[in-house]
Order: sequence, then structure tokens, then C-alpha cells
Amino acid sequence: MKKTITGIIGFPLSHTLSPVMHNAVFKKYKMNWEYRVFETEPENVPAMIERVRKENIKGINVTIPHKHAVMPLLDEIDAAAERIGAVNTVKNVNGRLTGYNTDYLGFLATLKKAKINLKGKKAVMLGAGGAAHAIGYALMTQKPSNFYIYNIDIPMTKNLVKKLGLKKAVIGDIKKSAAKDKVIASADFIINCTSVGMHGNHVVYEIEKLKKGAVVYDIIYNPEKTEFLARGEKMGAKIINGLDMLIYQGMESFKIWTGKKSDYPLIKEKLNKYFNKK
Repeated sequence: MKKTITGIIGFPLSHTLSPVMHNAVFKKYKMNWEYRVFETEPENVPAMIERVRKENIKGINVTIPHKHAVMPLLDEIDAAAERIGAVNTVKNVNGRLTGYNTDYLGFLATLKKAKINLKGKKAVMLGAGGAAHAIGYALMTQKPSNFYIYNIDIPMTKNLVKKLGLKKAVIGDIKKSAAKDKVIASADFIINCTSVGMHGNHVVYEIEKLKKGAVVYDIIYNPEKTEFLARGEKMGAKIINGLDMLIYQGMESFKIWTGKKSDYPLIKEKLNKYFNKK
């Protein structure tokens, strides 16, 4: 029997964890499915999408730098993905391709798991790039009373605010200041949506003080505890890294393609083994 193929497109793709996650679950469920890596340079994205149709590839994940570029090549785009301006999951039904964004769903699932309710709370988001669009959208659905976005590039931040319709968001640069220190010290939730901290002990913002019960979240999952999280923890904050967001967004993709619920404990176990091997 012919295998049903799924996979991921992006460039470069040397560090993707998606095959580890999905193939483990396909195997456990005894499904004749396989998840492959399709490293795709930017100029080859249209040809790759055509290949998805022609070869009847059941579904793909889309990662950096193609999440926006694939959108005009698809037949339909889910309302949330349209608003976010990025697609990370594509489902193929008889050659008709629909784009979804499961990043924001993955993020919301982590809040639910950690029993975090941001309604009426004060949230601070650091960064305004691709990941911040999905997280900004997700945070908006939580109805915080105050939402601050600090980023190095102000036009980029204004674009995010406009795209997501964040009328009440307060924006600013990411340079350290007493005013920002005051905002962060009274915030309930602070999230790093940048890649600062992935390499070395850099922090996106030097936090001076946090309120009791504050949550510090970093979308980075390798290292497991960034310097940003370590400092938050020292100040008594509840800390969350990006690993669960990665797992949950993958589980949402799995559900879109297969109609089945994925297996969180199995994926967590496989990823922990993967990191311990390195």
C-alpha cells in the first residue's frame, strides 16, 4: 500500500524537530503515513506547492522564511491565518490546498495547560516579527486590559498593530528605560517573541523587578532555560519555554491532516530524548 506523505518546507531545515514528533505518532498509531523534510529555497516555493498538488502530498508544515510567501499560492486561507498574515499548515484535499495557522493555537494551549487567564490583565510582548503576529493574535483573544509591545523596529511594530487591529496596544522601542521598567514591574505576563537568547547569555530586555505571580514566557526552547527565563525565575516568576508551544502547534497540524488527536506524552518523551542525545 502506498504511503501517505506529509512534510515540512522551509530554508534551512537542518534543525527541524517536526519529523521526530509526527513520525513517532504515525508509528504508534500504525498509520501508513510518513513525515518528510522538503528543504525549499525561496525561489522554489511555487514549484514545491505545485508538487504538493501533483504528488498528492496530504499536508505540509511551512516554516521560516515561507510562512507568508505560500499564501497567494493556496486555494483557501483560514480566517485566523489571514488575519495573522502567516500560514504554517497546509491541508491538501484532492488538489485543493487550504492554509491554517496553528502557532497561535499552540500558544493558547500552553496558557490553558499552565492555567493562565489573561482577561483583564497586563501583558507585555517583546518583539514584533513573524512569531509575534501569531502570539499577538492569540493574546488579543484573551482580552488583556493592557497590552504593551516593545520592539527594535517601530515601523514593523506599527504594521503588526495595524494588521491585527490592536487599537489599544501601547508600542515602543526595546531600549531599556525607567518607564518600561515600571510597566514590566507591574505586568502579569511578559513574553519574548524574538530569537535573542538562542545563542549565548543575551537577554532581550534586562528586567529589574517583577510583581508577585508574574509569568515570564520565552518562545525559545533550545536552550531549555534561556537567560531571560533564568532571571525571571530568580525573581520568583512562573516560567514557560517554547517547547510546549512547538508540541501543541504540531498536534493541531496532525489533527487538521488526519482528523485524529496526536499524542502529547509520546512527543514530549521523544523530544526529551532528542535533546539529551545532543
